[in-house]
Amino acid sequence: MKFDQIGLAFDAQLAARSHMDVRIVDTVFPEAAEYGSVDTPFGKMTLVWCDEGLMYLGFREERSLEKIRYFFPDLILSENPKEAAWLAKRVDDIWRGRSKDKLTLVVTGTDFQKDVWRALLKIPCGHVVSYGAIASALGRDRAVRAVGSAVGANPVSLLIPCHRVIQKNGSVCNYGWGDAVKQKLLKMEVETAA
Repeated sequence: MKFDQIGLAFDAQLAARSHMDVRIVDTVFPEAAEYGSVDTPFGKMTLVWCDEGLMYLGFREERSLEKIRYFFPDLILSENPKEAAWLAKRVDDIWRGRSKDKLTLVVTGTDFQKDVWRALLKIPCGHVVSYGAIASALGRDRAVRAVGSAVGANPVSLLIPCHRVIQKNGSVCNYGWGDAVKQKLLKMEVETAA
């Protein structure tokens, strides 16, 4: 599927400012966190959080828990489905622009990955950019594959909008949680923006 079939705007460069109302913190390394999975309109969402903020958001629980352990190997996890449902609603409201609540994201990664994740915040809802546009915005025109790897390693899907990055030919594919989820998210963003 191509971006124009969904009704998205294709931008040649990133916006000047962040469009997602989140704050990335990379200096916190919690020992314990809670998690839960919640049914949402775009699939079962798994969230992992600590006192300082949201640490992970994915769409398959087993894979999500494996990945959070990659980022935070010594983390002690406990399940909290009630809090997960509340947090999922908060995430959905922020993502859809219905809330001005600022959410803190606790992430860990290389400096390059974090630069890419911050760049993703500059893609407006209903818009997409290419991997090359992100590389160019970072002053690393030749690092398109490295950008792709960093986009794929994004620990907080949806709020760090990796689904808004597409191939330069306009194809909406190659999403870690499945092409159907990516296309559904983007369609919902077009509907929300309308």
